[in-house]
Amino acid sequence: MRTKFWLRAAVLAIVALGVLVSGPAVASAKDGGKKVLKVRATEKQSEFIDLGTPGPSLGDELVISERLFLRGRQVGESGVVCVVTQAMPPYDVLTFHCVATLDLGKGQITLQGLIEVQGMDDPGPFRVAITGGTGAFRCACGEAVVRQVSAGPPARSVYKLRIDTCKKNKNKRDKD
Repeated sequence: MRTKFWLRAAVLAIVALGVLVSGPAVASAKDGGKKVLKVRATEKQSEFIDLGTPGPSLGDELVISERLFLRGRQVGESGVVCVVTQAMPPYDVLTFHCVATLDLGKGQITLQGLIEVQGMDDPGPFRVAITGGTGAFRCACGEAVVRQVSAGPPARSVYKLRIDTCKKNKNKRDKD
């Protein structure tokens, strides 16, 4: 039973990381010189891999795929892998290290961060880093704030990204 509890909590946390961007088609606004993007995500598949000791323990993995939507239209997909990095009795709090790749057609965006889940009903917000990208997103950096709006199934979330193109690094990258 405790494994199912943490599976649901982990899915909530990982959905928070998984789908944080939908590309240039997303509604945007300026916030202190950074572009703010919002998108909705719907979980497509998820699997909790219970390694080692039964129940939450170091090294357990959560793998998730999601669909990204804007105004009801699918604009991309994501793949997320999270590993439990801290699970101490009584398991009311778990820490995951998550890495996500968002495929948006015109390029990909990568995300990474530690997510601390405090119980099954923890909707966030969760903060993670935008660590880079390819194609149209090759100079992306910044952070994302994610809040779950429905535990599902399927789980659904709303994401707010503050993207900076990291211009100081752009010139260096363009010369390489």
